Amino acid sequence: MTLSLATITTSGIVLTTDSRQTYRNKAGMTRIGSDSAMKLFQLNDRVGVAIAGRAFLSDVNGVTKNIGWFIEEFKKKELKEKLSVKEIAQKLNDYLSGIFVDKEMTQLENQIKEEIKKQEGTDLKIKDRDGLLLPYSYKAKGGQVKEDTGSILDTIYLVVAGIDNDLTGRAYSVYIPKGVIAEKDTKTGGVMWIGQTDVLVRIIKGFTPEIGVLDFVKEAINKDKTAAEKQLNQLEYLINWGTMTLQDAIDFGILITRTTESIQRFSDGTVLSPGGITGVGGDIDVAVITPEKGFVWLKKKQLIAEDQKTDLDKYENLKN
Repeated sequence: MTLSLATITTSGIVLTTDSRQTYRNKAGMTRIGSDSAMKLFQLNDRVGVAIAGRAFLSDVNGVTKNIGWFIEEFKKKELKEKLSVKEIAQKLNDYLSGIFVDKEMTQLENQIKEEIKKQEGTDLKIKDRDGLLLPYSYKAKGGQVKEDTGSILDTIYLVVAGIDNDLTGRAYSVYIPKGVIAEKDTKTGGVMWIGQTDVLVRIIKGFTPEIGVLDFVKEAINKDKTAAEKQLNQLEYLINWGTMTLQDAIDFGILITRTTESIQRFSDGTVLSPGGITGVGGDIDVAVITPEKGFVWLKKKQLIAEDQKTDLDKYENLKN
């Protein structure tokens, strides 16, 4: 799991990510696999991307590789022209979608066909997919027409941020394979977050979406949804993103990440939704993107052997 943030100020954009990587083992248990995973990447001299969600994908040869490997391949193969930040976000969405979505949708369709066959169902109709969802209908053994939906469980979330030619900083939230689902810019400021955001949302918004399952909230929403939402929104902290300095944005990203890590350490979900995953932890990587300097690493993990640190980016790539 992950917590990645883009804090957008009128001076520039700060990207922060944690370093924890979790996985589900063969017994179905979630384990911490690493506290040194890279989730923040520089795409060019003015654009970066923070990631959350799936940590591994299979390449064309079926070899499982870290998402970072695919980001580097994207940089080499797809970023040969001058593109806007939004165009890069859309291009990265298409690139990663092409790696796993089509293949897994085909696998899902075959699984649905096999399951309906086992149930002795007939007249299976696979409908157009909706993102990661694959709706279908079929005639059950008793003749009743049923509708259901299959889905790919895990996907990748991105925040792509950078400076455009008009010197405006822009950040885009990307949900693969749907593409860009939200955007903000440095004219107004704001924040974007992906990953395990329950602690962050509870702090900033004053409540988490699960509040909607409580009976008294359901009753209020059923009575007047607009009025109920308006009252709930009054719980949100007033944060003046437009007057926030870059240092404030750096402090904010680190504070929220460390607070999430600490709450996860001492809690096990909520009474309403027990069994939380300690998915945020490790070093925090930080990058700043400004109109004057472009993408600048403020803090980036290095390889360490006992007390010796090495930054591989200082070394030239081997020539083929």
